[in-house]
Amino acid sequence: MLCLRLATRFSSMGELIGALVELRRREKCFAQAFDPAVIISERHLLLAYENSRRAFEEKRNIANCMDGEMMARTGGTRKIKEALAKVGARDLKNVLVCADCGRKAEVLKALGAKELKPTFVADEKEVAKRFGISAKMLKAYTLEQAVLEKVAMADAE
Repeated sequence: MLCLRLATRFSSMGELIGALVELRRREKCFAQAFDPAVIISERHLLLAYENSRRAFEEKRNIANCMDGEMMARTGGTRKIKEALAKVGARDLKNVLVCADCGRKAEVLKALGAKELKPTFVADEKEVAKRFGISAKMLKAYTLEQAVLEKVAMADAE
């Protein structure tokens, strides 16, 4: 799976979504945009991706498509709207795109974007706030462990 933090050329979120839809259609793949401020690590996305893929295999998916399923599971919830508010892309000049198609150059071209480094730049306070992780929980677990637990437990909601 490809994870890229990007600055896009788009002037609206609708344009970004349209480009993602076109990339998905053309490459017959999954591609989704997230807020890099709250994606704690690559493991966060990989766990959500694996849980999403398995949900479709076992016919217990929440969404009609992998993109919606991935959004919900990355947000650690079964509610897509809630997940969009929690982990959805917010800033067109700082977007984390996850895709299981093509090469990096193809994704960058399709989205008219420039890659930003480092890829993962989570704001720990914002992550804890949006995922509802308490100070007490952080005494027992790292922030990444707490987020991964939320993602893993999304099916239990």
